Amino acid sequence: MVLTMTTKNYRVFLVEDDQGTLKRMADIVNAQPNLSLVGMAETYKEASVWLNNNELDVLLTDLGLPDGNGQQLIKQTRAQHKEADIMVISRFGDENSVVEAIKAGATGYLLKDESEQHIKDSIRKLLEGGSPISPAIARFILDFFQKGETTSSNQLDTSNTEALLTPKEKIVLQYISRGYSNKEIASSLEISPHTVASHIKRIYRKLEVNSRNEAVFEGWRMGELSMHQQQPKQQGSQKDPLQIAQALQAGGKSAEEIMDVLLLVFSLNMVQGMEVLQQLEVGANALFVASKNAFQAEDKEIIAQMLALGFTHEEALQAMLDQL
Repeated sequence: MVLTMTTKNYRVFLVEDDQGTLKRMADIVNAQPNLSLVGMAETYKEASVWLNNNELDVLLTDLGLPDGNGQQLIKQTRAQHKEADIMVISRFGDENSVVEAIKAGATGYLLKDESEQHIKDSIRKLLEGGSPISPAIARFILDFFQKGETTSSNQLDTSNTEALLTPKEKIVLQYISRGYSNKEIASSLEISPHTVASHIKRIYRKLEVNSRNEAVFEGWRMGELSMHQQQPKQQGSQKDPLQIAQALQAGGKSAEEIMDVLLLVFSLNMVQGMEVLQQLEVGANALFVASKNAFQAEDKEIIAQMLALGFTHEEALQAMLDQL
């Protein structure tokens, strides 16, 4: 079986100090028509020099290199080649390093002794936007976070409302943690891939991360991600929309970000959302943009509601014109 991807040719750079594993991985990559093995290295130094002078789409790297740690290489790749996907090639026993690799920016994790078919499927999932993780590694990571083995200096305040994930976002994050692609999540939840992408964008923003695995890592640390996929129960102590909005505003969030949260957490309609933003004394322009983006409403509907809220005709019209 070969990988069924787009006609794009993906450039793969392989870093591995074990000759047997290096040859095996190289053979697997070379057997795929849409993958090109553009370089190989056996040490951190060789790989670092290569990254400084070449382009790639996928990095497949071991963590235990003879002259350095694969985490350093992951960080360098993430800094120099921001669009590249990064797959860790680990031996069982490297699990603690894998946790650190998550924070460094890795997007997938394989054990060296996985079957050829599993490796092929994992690379395909990686290129489709998934985050494939070998089951043994996944179990370790789950245990790691469930037992609270993160250091106190890394603990985040779970009561921080600006990082609050909505029930829908928690479900999407749960799917991400299991390696689902955007398309697969959309199919499972019966929503569009665009909606999935929007949820993921909001998750990144709230957790202050830039990749799927960083989101999973922070989600576990903050208690936003559990072992089982469940609908979170509504708590009687849940704050009202204005309190949440005030907390978000105090945290420096924009009117657009606040409106997104209000919409997803409380399912407010446009009128209710605009009323909350008005109580925050949000300006006409910011209110118009936030309402337009969150509800995809007609300009005339937004202007009519702005007038009902007390904005002048001049303020409402100028807010609309500024967006043209």
